[in-house]
Amino acid sequence: MTLDYAICGTRNANVGLPTGSKILSEGGSALDAVEESIKLIENNPYDITVGFNGFPNLQGIVELDASIMDGKTRQAGSIAAVRNFRHPISIARKVMELSPHVMLVGEGAEKFARALGFVEEEIIDELGMRNYYKVMEGKSLEMPQEAQTLVRELFMKFDDHLKDVMEKYSVREWYRKLSFDKHGTTNVIALDREGNLAVGVSTSGLAMKFPGRVGDSPIFGAGIYCSEVAGAACTGTGELAIRLSTARLVVDRYERNLSLEESTKMGISDLKKINEKGVLHILSMDNRGFCRAFTNKDGIFHFYANSHMKNPEKRQSNFVDLTK
Repeated sequence: MTLDYAICGTRNANVGLPTGSKILSEGGSALDAVEESIKLIENNPYDITVGFNGFPNLQGIVELDASIMDGKTRQAGSIAAVRNFRHPISIARKVMELSPHVMLVGEGAEKFARALGFVEEEIIDELGMRNYYKVMEGKSLEMPQEAQTLVRELFMKFDDHLKDVMEKYSVREWYRKLSFDKHGTTNVIALDREGNLAVGVSTSGLAMKFPGRVGDSPIFGAGIYCSEVAGAACTGTGELAIRLSTARLVVDRYERNLSLEESTKMGISDLKKINEKGVLHILSMDNRGFCRAFTNKDGIFHFYANSHMKNPEKRQSNFVDLTK
């Protein structure tokens, strides 16, 4: 079956994919479809993993990461640890199109956004802060009492006594468990009528992360990659995708004539190489519009639409049991 266009996205992309699909149906570009889809996801106040009301870092501040990549030219732009801007995906696209760089972070990215007229605003409301304080009070995360104590001590002692807290508790192990249950991020991949692919990623990162933490989402080759033949993007424990160069490996394997299914599945199987606890979900699509998704956490799903479909379809992502 020949497709004129296609678009897919992770479990929280359902609010944006109808708009992206409409853009593609009207002859719009894959880049436009990706950006506009993700902007709607970033704008969703009930999604605590992306954009507005994204879950704050350890000190109650929302820091956002985003990236976008054009498969035809392999042009790319990303931002990381950005505060007070509602649509990081749009800033990332401007980095790609207007700046001499590929990635801008923190204060520099914020200055760049201001210079281009992006409006600064408060990006967490009362609902978002209530969620944060529930965690700080030990009422939200389903973790042992020791973990709740750890969160409060990290918050209170981050500036002056962080080393003491990290020596007292198994901080790395707790964050591994947290990332398995409280991961987020949105991925969108689009194929337009001209046969061009684009991939975009946006996230507020790991809940309760250390200030300044950057995951795989804005790192090309790790959480996002796109060529003229395939694109891939990840959600989950970003540190794992960084260490494994997951998204690039998926695309490379496909370019070396493995099937899209096998290339994506192998991205999950790669986790065995580093023997780390954590979760990954990999979404991929090729330039024929075929989409695949694999994960090591059962029950995760994604959405897909193409030129033969009226509405995006919810699909179960394939589970890979790493214990076998």
